[in-house]
Amino acid sequence: MAWAAGTIYLASAAACCALAARSSAHFADIVVYRMGGAAVLHGGSLYQLRAGTLPFTYPPFAAVVLTVLAAISRDAAVALLTVASAVALPVMLYLALRLPRSGGLPGSAVAAGRLAWTVALAVAAAAIWLDPARAALGYGQVDIVLAAAVLYDLTLPATSRWKGVAIGLAAGIKLTPAIFVVYLLLTRRYRAAATAAAVFAGTVAAGFAVLPASSAWYWAGQFASPGRVSPVQDPENQSLLGVLSRMLHTADVLPLWLPLAAAGGGHRAGAGGRRRPPRRRGGGLQPVRRDRAARLADLLDPSLGHRHPGAAGGRDGRQRRPASREDGAARLGAAGIAAVAVIGWTRLAQATPASGWLAMSAAAVACSAVYVLIGVLTLALAAWYRLRYPQGAVGVADRAGGADAVGQPRTAGP
Repeated sequence: MAWAAGTIYLASAAACCALAARSSAHFADIVVYRMGGAAVLHGGSLYQLRAGTLPFTYPPFAAVVLTVLAAISRDAAVALLTVASAVALPVMLYLALRLPRSGGLPGSAVAAGRLAWTVALAVAAAAIWLDPARAALGYGQVDIVLAAAVLYDLTLPATSRWKGVAIGLAAGIKLTPAIFVVYLLLTRRYRAAATAAAVFAGTVAAGFAVLPASSAWYWAGQFASPGRVSPVQDPENQSLLGVLSRMLHTADVLPLWLPLAAAGGGHRAGAGGRRRPPRRRGGGLQPVRRDRAARLADLLDPSLGHRHPGAAGGRDGRQRRPASREDGAARLGAAGIAAVAVIGWTRLAQATPASGWLAMSAAAVACSAVYVLIGVLTLALAAWYRLRYPQGAVGVADRAGGADAVGQPRTAGP
């Protein structure tokens, strides 16, 4: 089955990449990446350069890494990043399926691995056509590769000395993955959080060593400027800040955005900061759910484009719930995936005018806000579920089948 799924994905990815090469995006971001790398190789003020009208907006360390693309031809750079993204997508899905869980995956490790690869490849064959992945290929984005790196880090055991390194490097290339340093802290993985923070600090130091003037300008405050990528009200801005500016017909929405962002951060802390041991209640063991860091990062990022797949997150430390609750969660998840698929395939989020973004009609504003609305709804449903089932429950089968609180077989005893 894995070979069949792999063949299907290979055909699907080849078709999608071929269409991406003919899209109107013209691999614009690869041009920007190569411009940044060229500034390192040949000198120049990194943030004063333009590829057409597009500036370089990533941290200085990213330019150091991207010298790899500047040292080769444009066509070679396009081929390299396209293949890397196409490979990273099923890898990302596989890693999401293999995130550590208290009871592990069913069956032997080999069977679980084969099953996970089959599912990942089959889902990737359809997922590559969704708007974020398809657009990332067309523009030549590095986001899918970074998402895979973050997920790889999250799958490492807590005892690994390397846990946190990939997150720190990803944050050094693009700031959004830094939300996972907070996630590691909230889930009490202090050593991994310290490692990620130290690696990120190392990337900042490397940027200063290679590009001191550009680094000083960037880290002096420009990295936090919402308009450094594009106007805040641009429909491409699929963050809460962008939606608020279009809804209120003004770019001056920081006074409203800040408390909402703080409330979102507080929700995340409240949902994931307390790690309680499972306990019996109503005849079942109660799990603690923490799976919303990536979606929150997307919403709070002040300038997140719809073509930028957010740094991926996953569920960590989850135990099985009774079938009825599991089925309800599965239905909600399937409905969300279907909604995102329809929006992506119909390009509903792009049904906006080319200009006049602060004077858009209500219908155009609604179209430009669909991804953010789905994200807010996801957080709201997750909060509701946690309030309704504070610690959830595992099914009768676990209790009768001899699994203890951490999913291990019970030993004989009184």
